[in-house]
This record gives sequence, structure tokens and C-alpha cells, in this order.
Amino acid sequence: MKYIKIILLILCLCWGLLSNAQTVGYTYKPLSAEGCNVKYSVAKQDTMYSIVATVRSDRMNFLSEPTMKIRTFSGKYLELKGTVIGNRSQSAGIVSGYVVIPVTEISSTAQFWITPQQFEILNEGVAKIRLSMTPMNHERTFKKDKIGKKLYQFYQQEKQKDENF
Repeated sequence: MKYIKIILLILCLCWGLLSNAQTVGYTYKPLSAEGCNVKYSVAKQDTMYSIVATVRSDRMNFLSEPTMKIRTFSGKYLELKGTVIGNRSQSAGIVSGYVVIPVTEISSTAQFWITPQQFEILNEGVAKIRLSMTPMNHERTFKKDKIGKKLYQFYQQEKQKDENF
């Protein structure tokens, strides 16, 4: 009984920490063999704001000079230039019968510079987003906003941290 309480406490703590994370994301699987997990967050360095995007997949990496294209639900268009922060890969194997099937996961992270005026446009909601990657671009169309308003809220929180210093 004591161990069950400890395990439940640890699970609750982990859940609480994850619920306060400053990221928003989605999992996208257009075909059964392909797919990716994308997370976005907002960062501030000196006076510049940026959106940090991390894509986890089995083959996609950001280009050396990536771009993020965004179309809002009101039809406005943003194109953000970025820099690659890092690429990481992990390899593992799944045993199926007497055969080991290799599995590789690539995590690629890029930082896209954005102005406060562009964050105001993001508050209208993101209808479509395209990240320039290799071997193919990541593109996702949304029926309702999943990331625009959240990124705007993250921007407001970063701005408030600076004002309350």
C-alpha cells in the first residue's frame, strides 16, 4: 500500500510539471509510415523574441536556413526566418521474432525570429503552417486554431516577466 501511494504521488507530480510546460504542439501523421511530433515555445533574448520549433520524426531535419510560413484564419501571411539550434538522433531496435528492426528518431530544433507586431497577427489563429525541412517540408492545415493563441499567450508571459523584473 505504501508503494502504491508513492507511485501515485510521483505520477501526480509529473502530471503537474507537464501541465505547466511552456510549449504547445501536435502530432501529425499524414501517412501511416510517416509522421512527426512538433512542439513550439516562445523565447526572448535581449530585446528579440523568437519561436522555437522542435520536430521529432524518423527522417526530417531543418534546412541550414529554415523558414516558417504561417497563414492566419483572417488570411494574413507571415514568413519567419530562422537558424538551426541543433539536430539529435537516437537509434534503437525492436525485436520481432528473431529479427531486430532498427528504429531511428531524429529531433531537430530551430529558432525563428518574430516581432511583437507579428505576435499580434498570430493571435488571430493559425490556419496553416509550413516548416522548411529536408527531405520534405512539414505542412499542416488546421480547421480550428491549435497554436496561434497559445503562442500569443506565451509571448505575453515573456513580456510580463521582463516588465516585472
